[in-house]
Amino acid sequence: MNVSIAIPTLCRPSLYSLLDRLKRYKDAEVILIYKGELRTKDYNKAIEQKDGYYEEALNIALREASSPLLLVTDDDAIPSEHWVEDHVRFHEEHQRIGVLTGRVVGRKWKNYPNALFQRLSHTIYMEEYCAKFKEYTGFLTKTGLSVDRREHIGNEKTLAIAGVNMSIKREVYQGLQLPEYSLRGSYNESVIALHAIRKGFDAFYFSGGEVFHGGEESLSRSTNPLAERYLSIEKHAFPYAVWRVWGLNVALLEELYHLARGEERVGIGIALKGIRNKLEPHKFRELLKAEMEGLSLYPP
Repeated sequence: MNVSIAIPTLCRPSLYSLLDRLKRYKDAEVILIYKGELRTKDYNKAIEQKDGYYEEALNIALREASSPLLLVTDDDAIPSEHWVEDHVRFHEEHQRIGVLTGRVVGRKWKNYPNALFQRLSHTIYMEEYCAKFKEYTGFLTKTGLSVDRREHIGNEKTLAIAGVNMSIKREVYQGLQLPEYSLRGSYNESVIALHAIRKGFDAFYFSGGEVFHGGEESLSRSTNPLAERYLSIEKHAFPYAVWRVWGLNVALLEELYHLARGEERVGIGIALKGIRNKLEPHKFRELLKAEMEGLSLYPP
């Protein structure tokens, strides 16, 4: 099957179960981007990630993949029996879908800006970034937040792409590099979706291609209260990334800052600092890290 499957990994034991499950795809290009000691030969490419964070790992995958379709999952995931086939079939049947996410069972992440969206849902701050997003369940607001109208239940357009269960057409991923601005990889998938939309494609959720997501501690979800606070702040800092890739009404974001509370306000405030100072992504990451250290939230 002419696909690439990329797996960023810390070489946790769960990786080897995943690779064993993928052995049936003899023609797939399996790409490991790893930190730690790799104890397997069940791959086509293995690139050691010597520095950086999750965005750097994904950027390696985006550069190294060569197939018409790139699938991405986590090293603690268990794909369903027809995971690859489901993604391939859906892309073949829907040529204008550029990024696709399937059903995830098990531990999931929390989209913290949804609380702010619910509180201010009838204000200009939570309106769709543009008319395109009126069709989307998970959408981008005028203030650069990624929020959900409701829980995703079926085949629908969305920005809420799950990195543990994602596929990307080559027309979208070829030449794409993500801004390396975060510490926990928040919304890297949404940046890919925004790139696809800019190129005339859609981002989509479908109920097939199921993946079970294990209980390992991860970048996007945690049971640590301090890590949860950090995640909320980083997700509210997403307007910085939106400003870099699409542009943003900064005056409107400044108004929202004064209405926000707690971690919402901290995250939006950090985004505004990055925007006002026109920080490059790595400099923004330094700012984010310094702000978190000041709050005793980094590392979580």
